[in-house]
Amino acid sequence: MDHRTNGLMSNWERISRHRWLSAVLVVIAGLSVTAFAQTQPTPTPAAALEGFVPMSETAPREVLPATPLVFFAYAFVWLALIVYVFSMWRRMGRIEQDLAAVQRRLREGSGGR
Repeated sequence: MDHRTNGLMSNWERISRHRWLSAVLVVIAGLSVTAFAQTQPTPTPAAALEGFVPMSETAPREVLPATPLVFFAYAFVWLALIVYVFSMWRRMGRIEQDLAAVQRRLREGSGGR
């Protein structure tokens, strides 16, 4: 009876771990989408009153030369975070297996007495 309960608990733990990992990935995807969102420039009041303004008369767009570097820095940090979480998840799985094996050995040892 205890063996089934431990088996069900480990299945629940696996399911909750997968849900947690899915939630983390959804949050990461949501944050990365907002990081790449750009706001539309608002027209100046004078341009809005006059109507159409040719492109040559508007102010030049701001250009950030470091944009690719910032993008790759964020990508590297997110990738490192994902790898870290995945490795911790696998390590915890191994620890749970080892703990289950120790519990089995203890039950087998105490059952023979």
